Amino acid sequence: MTYRDLDVRLIRALHEDGRRSLRQLARELNVSTSTVSKRLDDLRERGVVLGFRPVVDYAALGYGLIAVTKIKARGDALPVIVEALAADHNLTHVYEITGEFDVLVIGRFRNETEMNREIKRMLSLPGIEGTNTSVVLSAAKEDADADLLAEIAEPSAGA
Repeated sequence: MTYRDLDVRLIRALHEDGRRSLRQLARELNVSTSTVSKRLDDLRERGVVLGFRPVVDYAALGYGLIAVTKIKARGDALPVIVEALAADHNLTHVYEITGEFDVLVIGRFRNETEMNREIKRMLSLPGIEGTNTSVVLSAAKEDADADLLAEIAEPSAGA
């Protein structure tokens, strides 16, 4: 088994349960605890593993409404807009994008009133020229990490 294969298996195992001990991981991966420790240290040093955090069900916390907003911005205002959006606790994702719009944000809200307040706040930011918001009706897939790990482990023939 190569280090790459072991690293992918280690990341998958941590993705399933980030609370596993090094000893548990070693047993599952059929390697020594020191090997798991060294591989995990290497993954951290290389910036592959950035940290560990719980998987949260936001709907169970009362934030069941998800909205996706695309934003048109004046170019010189873009850095300030992105910084302001990134500081908003309701916005879980803020991306600068190409195409007709400049920024895409995903937010989680308790209700429509809270969502509308956020959209109005966004529109009041200097340099925002317009927005287009969609409410998510259902989420067929939200966590693609496992699929990406499968692709990394078995890259396509063209790679």
